[in-house]
Amino acid sequence: MLQLKAPLSPAESEMLLRCLSEMEASVIQNMSNSNQDYMKRTALASAKQKVQSQVFDCFYREELTNMVFALDSLSRKCSAQLTENTPPDEAESMGNLLRTAATTRVKLRRAVSSR
Repeated sequence: MLQLKAPLSPAESEMLLRCLSEMEASVIQNMSNSNQDYMKRTALASAKQKVQSQVFDCFYREELTNMVFALDSLSRKCSAQLTENTPPDEAESMGNLLRTAATTRVKLRRAVSSR
């Protein structure tokens, strides 16, 4: 089992839960009868439950990897939406979201690479 070196802040946990829910919905929508899809959905559900419970010391590598992928997906979406025509308030909000995603991703990657 892997553990985070630093706990997630409430904002990081909330954002991560949102990302995991979106990823889980995508997996469910595109799910086939393969064992791989079932295992991915199970890992996502388990990761969500642990983040909701604020249990940060017993993650499986697959759970952490899925969390990193979910944050990467969010970062790509935000970056794609940022243009020179983005209103300043919206750009600031996306910038804050990207910063939170980046700090969360660093915490998760440290846990994955610690072994």
